Amino acid sequence: MVFGTLHTFPGDHPRTIAIKAVAKENGLDLDIREVPRTPEHLSISKLGKVPAFEGADGYKLFECMAIALYVASQNESTTLLGGNKKEYADIIMWMSFFNTEIVIPMTQQLLPLMGVFPYDKDQVDFFSAMTERAVEVVEEHLQDRTFLVGEQLSLADLFCAGNIALGFQYFYGKAWRQRHPNVSRWYEMVCHQPIYAAVTDKFQLLDEPKLTNKPPEKKPEIPQPAADAAPENVAPAVAVEAKQC
Repeated sequence: MVFGTLHTFPGDHPRTIAIKAVAKENGLDLDIREVPRTPEHLSISKLGKVPAFEGADGYKLFECMAIALYVASQNESTTLLGGNKKEYADIIMWMSFFNTEIVIPMTQQLLPLMGVFPYDKDQVDFFSAMTERAVEVVEEHLQDRTFLVGEQLSLADLFCAGNIALGFQYFYGKAWRQRHPNVSRWYEMVCHQPIYAAVTDKFQLLDEPKLTNKPPEKKPEIPQPAADAAPENVAPAVAVEAKQC
């Protein structure tokens, strides 16, 4: 029986990976809808943000942290939510930190380099530095820790690795990883966990950054289809990445 419907974007969306991973681990079948802003999606998230969830019983949730916590809690014996109240609070703390202090500035750094937002070198530098300050907090925290919280894998690790995956996909080459050994070790460890690897693309690391702070190359204009040929209210996934919950 389908546990619920998850509205998201195609591929490894940074705020959806953990939800998919935990659902699979808990044996919960999700109907994944990868075309956002349909009437069904908008009935859950009025702002059209992803991910959004509707259970088979009609229960509706938006905001990625809430959905991840709800799906994880379906297994009453799960260890992913910590062993006590303090660990549970720490898990939420790190999820919130990554979701706010890393994902948001990182996407503001990324999208101008991809030509989605107007390019401004100073703005890209600003958001790059903002992301780096947040990552340094994590680097220090992981100095003598294997996991973000406690002594075993938790929802924080799964959720936060998904959040920072864009960095490793576009920016964090070998030289960066040498300067951030703790974050790099932790990220690679999480990516190789069966629960995470089961729902993500094949693990790869960059030798050199794919993107650096320079104007994106202009691509030849492609004739656009007629307005009635495309689904209404559907934007390219990357163009709205920074605005999703």
